[in-house]
Amino acid sequence: MQPYRRFHDQYRERLSLADGTWAELRLVKPEDAALLREGFERLSPRSRFQRFLSAKPRLTEAEVRYLTRVDGERHLALGAVTRGPEGREVGLGVARFIRLEHAPEVAEVAITVADDAQGKGLGRVLLERLVEAARERGVERFELRVLAGNMPMYRLVQAFAPCEPEQDDESLCFSLPLAAPTRGGYDVLRSLLALAAQGALTLIGPTCRWRMLPRAAPPAAYEEAVR
Repeated sequence: MQPYRRFHDQYRERLSLADGTWAELRLVKPEDAALLREGFERLSPRSRFQRFLSAKPRLTEAEVRYLTRVDGERHLALGAVTRGPEGREVGLGVARFIRLEHAPEVAEVAITVADDAQGKGLGRVLLERLVEAARERGVERFELRVLAGNMPMYRLVQAFAPCEPEQDDESLCFSLPLAAPTRGGYDVLRSLLALAAQGALTLIGPTCRWRMLPRAAPPAAYEEAVR
């Protein structure tokens, strides 16, 4: 018998964001294609670049199908919606993970929050729920890729998993365990949630590979970054 899962096809969760806006969380389904397109149109050029690492004027039909026709196991997506003045659903954000074919216990993760919904704590909630859903499905680790130039994130990466990234001028790549955390793992996850809640972080995929270096004592800047 399959163990009970909180995040199933009928999952619904209503919550209030920091500014009082209400949102409903649910799994993304194929019928959300139009909602996804509308949400993409509301993203600023900067948000689109952060998510796709390129100027992205539109989503292709193939991309929309890929992003909405998910199986809930290998590829899971959580959406956040609210209601507009006319009662129609309006997309606020999406968080998803995609398991690696050669290592299904590892998944790439991406989170996007609409510009007008940033800074309200939605990114934090989406990441928290995505971690829960991934743990339910046996995912042990997220691989993350974030834009370079984010110094607080750089400090966290080096403190958690000292590494020498492959040549990539636009991003940092690192690994985050989802098991019951050690001090380092807990602090990194806590800090990721805090940055996402502030709208200061966009997690993107896919990842790049790196050579692990010997673990060193965390730099003093790390203590400052995780407070």
